[in-house]
Amino acid sequence: MKNYYSVMKFFVVVMALSLVTVSCGDDPASGEDQDPPEIPSFEQIAPNLSYFDNNPGKMATTDNFYEAKGYAFGLASATMTTQLYQGFFTSAEQSEATFSNGQWVWEYTYSYEGASVSIKLTAQENNSEVSWAMYWSYNDGQGNSFEDYKMIEGKNALDGSSGSWTFNSLNPDTQTEEKFLVTTWVKTSETEIEITTDFYTDDGIQQYVYTQNGAEHTITYDAADASNDIIIYWNTDTQSGYYQVGSDSSNRLCWNSNFQDTSCS
Repeated sequence: MKNYYSVMKFFVVVMALSLVTVSCGDDPASGEDQDPPEIPSFEQIAPNLSYFDNNPGKMATTDNFYEAKGYAFGLASATMTTQLYQGFFTSAEQSEATFSNGQWVWEYTYSYEGASVSIKLTAQENNSEVSWAMYWSYNDGQGNSFEDYKMIEGKNALDGSSGSWTFNSLNPDTQTEEKFLVTTWVKTSETEIEITTDFYTDDGIQQYVYTQNGAEHTITYDAADASNDIIIYWNTDTQSGYYQVGSDSSNRLCWNSNFQDTSCS
């Protein structure tokens, strides 16, 4: 996953800068007699894995539950890295938004020992949704720099019922936008949710889908090699569930309401 690692490498640099001096714009909002939209969070794209907080105790008869738990958190980990970006959205709240050319703009800068990162967050409301974009500009003070690199873009319904986010990888050599993760969600109710995430890798697109329908939760992972596909299912009412690796349902491994291994009927 070359794109993923290039993002994380640069992300560490930016995070280090974010721990030091922050310079925010202080111009008041202007141009419209309205408030800017609320800064979004990425909670909508994180699966609810609280079921796996259950701790029945590690014993031979609970292997299936614990193996499924490991798969669930392992698969969700790449999606959860997007939560790290939340800090950059939160930092925008420290600066006043300005209204220009039909959109709201927040800008702030990190700087340390000659290196600086400028971040610009924009929002444009269109009917029932808000379009967001975050741009990064960077200068290390040693001749390496780029300007207005679109790291993140997305759309959120005003009622929170749906949306999408695209996270681009950062390739300072080519300075071109390359998708590394695209996620969309639809929230029909508090207990009916579907989140679809596409990972862009050297092997192609791999897809992760989390759905909740009442007490039933399912994770499906479509890998580049079908033999590595994964399905995880659990029911928070019955406390039972199963997981399966590969497309052959005979490989399914189940647990009962006591989280103990059981045959799959």
